[in-house]
Amino acid sequence: MLRTVTRVAGALAALVGLALTVLGVWFAAALGGSGTAEFTARPAAGAPVVIPPEVLNRVDADVVVTATPTRGGSLWMALANPSDATAVLGDSAHVRVSGVSVREWRLETTTTGSGEPPTLGTADLWRSQDDADGPVTMTVHQQDAPESVVVAAGRGSVASVTLRVVDKRWFVESVVAVLVGLFLVAAGVVALWPRRRPSAPLAPTDEEVAR
Repeated sequence: MLRTVTRVAGALAALVGLALTVLGVWFAAALGGSGTAEFTARPAAGAPVVIPPEVLNRVDADVVVTATPTRGGSLWMALANPSDATAVLGDSAHVRVSGVSVREWRLETTTTGSGEPPTLGTADLWRSQDDADGPVTMTVHQQDAPESVVVAAGRGSVASVTLRVVDKRWFVESVVAVLVGLFLVAAGVVALWPRRRPSAPLAPTDEEVAR
């Protein structure tokens, strides 16, 4: 009975260790030594994009937001207090970034509202703003949280929005997960196939003793 329990525990440890090892290797390879995570969305054409603090301010590290327009287009990007960003967009059609998918390294989005968006660049509520013929990049610092980022196209449409976060601790944690996983696999294998103890030598018979 004890041997059966030991083998079951060993099998479970090996399975958990294997899963942890695979997950750790996958994360380490995706993040790289710098611990860089990138998530991208390709929003619906013709609508501004809003990235709320629920996405921007969920980590301790700075978040770099890069928006790219369609070919030949121009972009405008701004930072604002979340309530101000919501108020200026109102019920107009816009794309809201609702979260991230680590499995696919993409931003999850929803489209809400209807009607034409207002002229955003003329509002006086923006903490900072930038525009360019081509990609625009802005860094969100966590000490200024909470903040929302709003992206709109001057010409063309918003082709993609990417969030980049760098945290070396994530890579270290991935490596630790690999090491723990390998240890569990080894421990599980030992429990499943324990080394056999050498058999004790047979006691000599009376005849052999007499000799």
